[in-house]
Amino acid sequence: MNSYILKNDDDERKVLLYKEKTGYSFSPKNGYKRVKKITVLDKGMVSSILEDKVIKAYNRLIKVIYSLITAGDETTSGDVLMAYTELDRIRNILLYKYHEYLKKEFIEKYMKKLYILELELKKVHVMELTDEIEEERGKSR
Repeated sequence: MNSYILKNDDDERKVLLYKEKTGYSFSPKNGYKRVKKITVLDKGMVSSILEDKVIKAYNRLIKVIYSLITAGDETTSGDVLMAYTELDRIRNILLYKYHEYLKKEFIEKYMKKLYILELELKKVHVMELTDEIEEERGKSR
């Protein structure tokens, strides 16, 4: 197996072996046949890659919560639980998985945003529960 260090710098720097440095590794999409794994050593590049991943996950969560809010009476407990699970997953990624790569300001900013989304999700959940209680009361005779 061959290992390559790709760099796009004109100035000379000492290059350590990539095994001695810690970096972020990932597998590319299926379109690349010969590349099995990519390891990024530059901290700024790693930070920007992971910030993009967190932002994409956050935007997906916003779309899910927006669809729950606009659905109105059609929301179920399962949908709300799925949104809570996704919110908790993003929070754990920020706090535990990527905390050493991301900037503290970025983490704090998105933790505040997640807290606000959690409050909105609780409102949706309460509305959904009151609708279920009203349905049960209406059916009893």
